[in-house]
Amino acid sequence: MQAEIKNYISLEHFSLRYKYFAFLDAGEYLADGLFIKHQVTVNFMQEYARDDSPYLMIFCRIKKRDESAFLEALRELPNKMLLCGYPDYPAQCHDFMDKIETHRTKERTCSHGEDDAAAKAEQA
Repeated sequence: MQAEIKNYISLEHFSLRYKYFAFLDAGEYLADGLFIKHQVTVNFMQEYARDDSPYLMIFCRIKKRDESAFLEALRELPNKMLLCGYPDYPAQCHDFMDKIETHRTKERTCSHGEDDAAAKAEQA
């Protein structure tokens, strides 16, 4: 059985009605057909691309009640990418998620380190 590919991140943003995500898609917007298939309304906010990559990082929001259908569509995306000629999509997702996690870890470490230094300075 193939391991599930993590091709999205959930963004921390307070909202009573919406959930925010960023996901990796191709320039042909292959995820759009899956969202239609799963009857999910997606509000697209921003997208970022690099000149040396066929992939886009797309930021969006969905209604909280549509989260399970949205995630199911994203679970089907890697197979669609392979069928449409993007064999390196799983590797790109893995690399991107590693970079995000490394950055988050550094950010947490830096913020905790600053808090500790400020607390020590106040005690002195």
